Amino acid sequence: MIKYLFLTPITLILFGCSALQQTETNGEYRYMPITERLKALSEEDFQASLRTASLVCENDMLRVAVPSRVVDEAGWEAGQNERRRYFRNCMELKGFERRFLTPKDIKREEANKLRDFRNEDYLEKPRFY
Repeated sequence: MIKYLFLTPITLILFGCSALQQTETNGEYRYMPITERLKALSEEDFQASLRTASLVCENDMLRVAVPSRVVDEAGWEAGQNERRRYFRNCMELKGFERRFLTPKDIKREEANKLRDFRNEDYLEKPRFY
């Protein structure tokens, strides 16, 4: 009986403290268009352009010299960082910006894609008279 009286408050305290901890921020990084030309493309053309730019940048990124991990651990890590930085810069030169989107932003984007009326449609066909 005393064992339960002792363990119950400790258990409640532990569960209460764990509930107060901040959760990990969910979301994802996506490449968004920077230039007006890319913004004007349809979704399919935009995805094709993004895929092409990504493949070109990945191939160019592999040209960055990286020492062997077995020989030089610190040099290998620095080389990997250089490759990542080269890839981001290459994508930006191709017209894409890497941006972090929260789940709220992702939902908003998906809702905008599913809408029947776009802003331009309201100008052409007003719904209310």
